[in-house]
Amino acid sequence: MTETAQTLSYPMRRGTARSPGIFEIARRLRANGWLEFLMDMWRTQGDLPHLRTGLGNVLMVIHPEHVRHVSITARQSFDKLNSYEITRELLLGDGLIASNGALWKRQRRLMASFFSPRSIEQYYPVMLAAAETTAQRWEPIARTETPIDMINEMMLVTARIIVQSMFGADVTAERLNSLKGDVEGMIGFVTRRGFSPLHLPMWVPLPSHRRYRAARARVNALVEDVIARRRSQPRADWPDDLLSKLMLCRDEETGEAMTDMLVRDESLGIFIAGHETTARTLSFLWLALHENPEVEARLHAELDSVLPGGEAPTLEHLKRLPYTLQVIKEVLRLYPPAPAYARDTAIEHTMDGVRVPAGTLMLLFPYATHRHPAFWEEPERFDPDRFMPEREAARHPYAYHPFAAGHRICLGNNFAMLEAHILAALLVRRFRARLVAGHRPQIDLAGLLIVKNGLPMVITRR
Repeated sequence: MTETAQTLSYPMRRGTARSPGIFEIARRLRANGWLEFLMDMWRTQGDLPHLRTGLGNVLMVIHPEHVRHVSITARQSFDKLNSYEITRELLLGDGLIASNGALWKRQRRLMASFFSPRSIEQYYPVMLAAAETTAQRWEPIARTETPIDMINEMMLVTARIIVQSMFGADVTAERLNSLKGDVEGMIGFVTRRGFSPLHLPMWVPLPSHRRYRAARARVNALVEDVIARRRSQPRADWPDDLLSKLMLCRDEETGEAMTDMLVRDESLGIFIAGHETTARTLSFLWLALHENPEVEARLHAELDSVLPGGEAPTLEHLKRLPYTLQVIKEVLRLYPPAPAYARDTAIEHTMDGVRVPAGTLMLLFPYATHRHPAFWEEPERFDPDRFMPEREAARHPYAYHPFAAGHRICLGNNFAMLEAHILAALLVRRFRARLVAGHRPQIDLAGLLIVKNGLPMVITRR
C-alpha cells in the first residue's frame, strides 16, 4: 500500500542528502551530544534529514507539513512499534503511552474523560496545596540565599501533585520520596538502554541491572499494595482520585473493567507523564525569566495586578492571567520537555516525493520544528507575544506540537497546562530566581530535554 503526501504549500529547507556514517555519528555524539547532533543534521540536510544508524534507518520529521502527514494524513501508516519495545518491556507495560492497536484504542476511550479541561479542575486544590507547600519551604531558603537545584525542586512539587491526584492520601511523604527516586532511576536506566545500539541481556547480573530490578520491584509492590487496599474497602469509601477512576471505569461495548495489572501500568504511566515533563517545563520557565528580565517584569506586572496581596490564585484568577499562560507556551516552544519522539513506519509509502520503507523510524523533532524560520520570526528569541490569540490562529497548526499531535497527542496536556499555570502564578508572584553566577546550563537530549550540569539558582523573596 502506498500513500503520497500533498505537494508542500509552505517553503521547505533543502540541504544535502548524505547520511553520516556510523563512526562519524559516534564521534559527533561524543563531542556535542544528541541535541546538537540532531540540530546539525537539520542545518545540513534540510527538513528531511536521513540517518543510517546501528538502530536502523531514521527519517527526521521537522517541517510542519511533514508533522501533519505522520500525525494526521497518513496516520494509519505509523504506530508505536519496535522503537517502543524497550519502554513497554522495562517501564510502562501495556499502559496507554506505549501500547498500540486495539488495546490503545480501548484505553484511550476509557481514559479520555478523566483528562478533559472540566474534569482536571477537580485537582486544582491538590495543585494549589503543593504550590503553597513549596512556597513555605522556600521562605527560609530565600532569606539565606542558599542555592537550590531548580530541577530537583520542580521534580519534587510535580511528584507531590501527581501522586496526590493519582492515589489521594494512600501514599505518604516517605513513600512519595521512595517512589519518586525509584521511578526516576528506572527512567534513567531505560533511556540509556534505548539510546545504546548494543546492550547485554537483562539476565546478565550487572550492577545496573540489579539496581533497575530492585527499583521496579519496589515500585510495583507499592502500587499493587495501594490497589489491593483500595479493593478491600467498600466502594462508597473510595476517594475520587485517578486510581478510583481507573478501577471503576468500564468498556461501554463489553462492560469489562481493567485488570489490576493494567491499572498498575496506567498508574505508573500517569506518574511518569505527569511528573518529569511538567517539572522540566517549570525549570526552564525559571531559566527563561532569568535570561529575559523584560519578560519577567511584564509577568510580574500582570501577577501583581491580579493577585495584589500575593494571595493564592483561584481558577477565576487564572482566566485573568493570559500573559502568564503565554510565557508557559513560549517555554514549551523553546524548551519542549520531549524534544523528539518516535513513530514506526508500518506501511511503506511516499512522503513529499521521498520513499519511506516499512520499518523506517520517523523521528519527529519539535525542538527544531519550533525553530523553523519559515514559521517563527527570530525563532531563538524568547517572545511570549507569539501566543497572542490572533497570532496563534494565523500560524500553521503543526508548527507547534510540544505534546505531540494528532490522535496520539498527550492525554495529560490539559492537566500539565493547568498545573504549570497555577505553580507559575503562585511561585513567580512571590519569588525571583537567578542562576548562580558563572553557571552555564548544558542542555541536551536524553529521552527528555535535560540539563547535564543541573540548574543551581538563588531564590529571593519579591
